[in-house]
Amino acid sequence: MRNQIRRRGTRRNPIRRRDTVSEIPDELLLTILSFLPSKDVVVTSAISKRWKSLWKEVKTFRYDDPYPLPFNMFTLFIRSRSSVDILQLKLSPGFSRTDINPLVNDAVARSLRELRIEMLYISFELPQCLYFYPQLETLILQKLSLVNIPSNVSLIGVKKLHILSVRFLSDESVIKLLSICPLLEDLVVRRSLYTNVMIFTIDVPTLKNLYIYNSWKSRPEGVHGFVVNAPSLRCFYIKDSFSNYLRFGNMPELVKASVNIVCDQPEDILGSLASTRYLSLCLQSPYLPLATSFLFLDQLELHSCPSQWCNLLKDAPILRVLKLYQKHSQSNDVTDSWNQPISVPECLMSHLEIFEWRHYNGTAQEREAAKYILGNASCLKKASFYSKSARKHDILKELESVERGSKTCMLVFE
Repeated sequence: MRNQIRRRGTRRNPIRRRDTVSEIPDELLLTILSFLPSKDVVVTSAISKRWKSLWKEVKTFRYDDPYPLPFNMFTLFIRSRSSVDILQLKLSPGFSRTDINPLVNDAVARSLRELRIEMLYISFELPQCLYFYPQLETLILQKLSLVNIPSNVSLIGVKKLHILSVRFLSDESVIKLLSICPLLEDLVVRRSLYTNVMIFTIDVPTLKNLYIYNSWKSRPEGVHGFVVNAPSLRCFYIKDSFSNYLRFGNMPELVKASVNIVCDQPEDILGSLASTRYLSLCLQSPYLPLATSFLFLDQLELHSCPSQWCNLLKDAPILRVLKLYQKHSQSNDVTDSWNQPISVPECLMSHLEIFEWRHYNGTAQEREAAKYILGNASCLKKASFYSKSARKHDILKELESVERGSKTCMLVFE
């Protein structure tokens, strides 16, 4: 019996642990490796036989300073590669264009498609090899001071441009940079405390997607903001609580817009967005204009808006989805004051199918607005209310008793 017990104790577990890493396909591993500094990518060659040559297929190369590998060694490493798709450089103030240009030249010679340079506000001049080079599709400039944009040159292949906290010689330098990108389709602009441009003018007829982030800690002195003229724009995102000058041209091709701004003249802004089908609006303004018609608007998300927000229902005749995001910490919540429309908006009578209300607290004004929408939305399929109030049970019970205009409407409480 003692021998039997000993044998049972030494029996090996028949269940083997799965080697989940070995099951990951090469394509996914290469994607993961592309996010690592190149020195770390090379080190993976010691993991196993499979990894010994896998790192050589990585086409993204990244240098972060301070870096254990000297910069000249990294340059030699790039020269040893047959192909360089993406080059990412994060450099300290000790670097100059005599260090950078040869490296970028080598990458261009190896079919460079994307270049990202971050330089902690060192003066930087675009390498000459980038001009008239058709294969460069993406250029990302971050935390650098861009100088000396030549005349009669072109970034002929660039379709995606990111300008992230970049300093320029003048406001006109921004216009000049954008003008030498004849195929530009995607533009990302981030302004910060270090940005010296006052009026950022974006006049790009080919632009399809525009993302603007203004992250100043406080409003600077003087006139500052954005002028946008992009008639081919399809997707527009702006988050800017600090600019005091915003001018947007007509956007007849616009499909999706997300606007979070402080604005004294909202009629100019909303008029430019009239063609959009999806609108997310957080508008800190004393009023809403009455003259803007959103004839194509299918989905509307309202965050913080003046009390006349119900006018938007009248101006959006085919609205199908309405979402309200209540923020009680702000002074102009979407339902601070409910002004019932004189006549029932067309969208409620014939189009609205989905209604969602986040942070519903059941105040008197909120109840009136909810009762009006539920009672008049004759095509409503689903109405969802989300509440964190201590009176949540009573609040939702009140809504359950509201007469609904749609007999097939499903009421959801969370």
